[in-house]
Amino acid sequence: MTDSDFYTSAMAGLPSLIERWLEIGDTTPEKLGIILADTARIAGLGDPTHDPDGDTLRRWAAPASRADHPPTWATRSALFLLSQMPAHPMPQTPSQCDGWAWAWIRLRRWESLEQAREALPNWLAPALAARLSTAWHDHGAQRLL
Repeated sequence: MTDSDFYTSAMAGLPSLIERWLEIGDTTPEKLGIILADTARIAGLGDPTHDPDGDTLRRWAAPASRADHPPTWATRSALFLLSQMPAHPMPQTPSQCDGWAWAWIRLRRWESLEQAREALPNWLAPALAARLSTAWHDHGAQRLL
């Protein structure tokens, strides 16, 4: 897989993080938006200017255009929250695996690829471990997003 192929696949898979958050979150979409934004702020995953409403989350989960694509803070926050849920949500397609791996590498300032790999929850590691090295390389390319 080329760098461009991985990036395209990862971007296509990122909305699945928001989709899963909406599917298994145990409250209204409006409250899920507040939780997502507050998590970004508190955990240092981004600084959203406003809390997304339910309609915004649904657009991010199934974007019709690049303008509807979820922002990086939202995908990072969703992965942060999903990785701690007892339901153990998993990506379902290769593209989703690429998107989740892309977000995982950007979740923290990892010292090494091995550190990022070791921090994966045991149940999520099989789905992402093979893709982390490509995500790590992509991150090293310093693409601006």
